[in-house]
Amino acid sequence: MPLHKLDLKENALDSFNEALVKYREGQAGNIKAYKFAILHFSHFLELLFKLYVSQAHPLLIYKNPFSKNIAKEQTIGLWEAVQFLKNEGKPLDGKFIVDLEWLKTLRNGIEHHKFEMEIASARRTLGRLVQAMNEFSAEFADFKMEDWITEPNLEIFQLLADEYKADVTHAQDEARERAGDGEVYDCGLCGERNTAVCVLGNYICHYCEDEDKLIICCICGAEGKRSEAIMWNDDVSPTDYACVSCVVRIENMN
Repeated sequence: MPLHKLDLKENALDSFNEALVKYREGQAGNIKAYKFAILHFSHFLELLFKLYVSQAHPLLIYKNPFSKNIAKEQTIGLWEAVQFLKNEGKPLDGKFIVDLEWLKTLRNGIEHHKFEMEIASARRTLGRLVQAMNEFSAEFADFKMEDWITEPNLEIFQLLADEYKADVTHAQDEARERAGDGEVYDCGLCGERNTAVCVLGNYICHYCEDEDKLIICCICGAEGKRSEAIMWNDDVSPTDYACVSCVVRIENMN
């Protein structure tokens, strides 16, 4: 009978690849897949931290490293590994800890009772955790995660590992979800593509979180986006804007 055997690092990265597979399925529209992305990613995180502890000494991943029957001993958990880092003078960033707490709570709900998660929030948090773990593995675990990612998952990993690209992609996903069957737009304020939706005539960007409001030209009365107009008088409230056509016409009169 074939034997499937993975060491600690192989097991961790196998779970990470499975998490990326489920994440891709979630992005493709299978919302249920995010649940399994969370579970696989949680397993990966715990094993990766254990891997770091084992580099100090392989027996330190056991709760009782002095046991006469070490094979039957329980291994440490995620938070014990995090405490090990703190004791070594390598505490994790506060935001990282908050994200780990979020992941722990959600995983426990999935495994033991019931759960609910906001998909957009889950995507953003997973993105931040991937970025943080990529940096952690390079600095402390002495290997590059990218070298262990399977070819079909490489693009999504690189996307999640790049903070800017990840944030833009999340914003585009949120805009598409909010628009439903409607159209998404480029943001005239921050310039990002396909991140804005039109709500009651105003364009709300899910990346810069600003609102490109519909304004009335104070000269000709035409409607237009704030991003396509020119501030005419900010001494009044609300601020007066003029359309480009009126501004050009007035400038050419001089």
